[in-house]
Amino acid sequence: MSDQSTVEGSDVRPTSVDDLDDTQIEERIQQLEQRLAREHDRMPSGLVHRMVEYARARFAHARIRRFVPILVERTVRAHLDLTTGAAGRSGPAAAGNGPRPYSMPEWARVVAHRLLSGDLPRRWAHTQGVARRAGEVGTLFVSTDREVLVAAAWLHDIGYAPALVRTGFHPVDGARFLGASGVPDRVCALVAHHTGAAAVADLLGLSGELARFPDERGAVRDALWFCDMTTSPDGEPVSYADRLAELRARRGPADPVVRALAVNGSERAAAVRRTEQLLEHVETRAAGRSRCGY
Repeated sequence: MSDQSTVEGSDVRPTSVDDLDDTQIEERIQQLEQRLAREHDRMPSGLVHRMVEYARARFAHARIRRFVPILVERTVRAHLDLTTGAAGRSGPAAAGNGPRPYSMPEWARVVAHRLLSGDLPRRWAHTQGVARRAGEVGTLFVSTDREVLVAAAWLHDIGYAPALVRTGFHPVDGARFLGASGVPDRVCALVAHHTGAAAVADLLGLSGELARFPDERGAVRDALWFCDMTTSPDGEPVSYADRLAELRARRGPADPVVRALAVNGSERAAAVRRTEQLLEHVETRAAGRSRCGY
């Protein structure tokens, strides 16, 4: 998010602050982080810390140093409110009975719902379908990769949310916002590069913005592309061929996403096919075990 929108979007009003040296500034920021972590104790582990670190880096060269803690607090609270809002906070509860913290996929679902369901209900329906697909395909992977895949599936289209639009290219806008929100780099990168984004970025002159995020080019990335390209805009499972035909018809030949298919169409198809082969391999092994009585 831009500095202006992030800071001005907060309801927090600064209090007067005396001149502070670097040690006092550090202490105030640490106290701020601890306070925010307590207030938002349902956030995934480390997320508040990374939000604070990102915000502090933005104001590292502020001319008036004593205002840095205030600016950091405004920035982080704006992100917290825009993502989970009250859903990230635990209400009063008896000791030991409070809600548990979110996992990353759970947090991602809350964020996607908050950003998409009201303004973009069809996009939200598609997102739910992609996440369901990711949950099924995720059985191919170890638990850490499965969590990354499902979280990225929930978050892959949040860049369409009106509040996040900056460049107008949703993979970049979504990934930039997630980076500012402390989301692990790998999830940000999967969102940035999902479903052939590089070819579209070239057409839009945004390759430099996309290059900030590495493309891992592995089975998890393939699986995210597969989930997106086998889910209809209404969230229903479809074949890759039907999804491609729908995309062309809905967007029209002049749309950059359609034009980019001349470059990335084969790459999309290959990613889908590789994931299908993994699924077929698992099904074949399961059938073999069943025949052997395992």
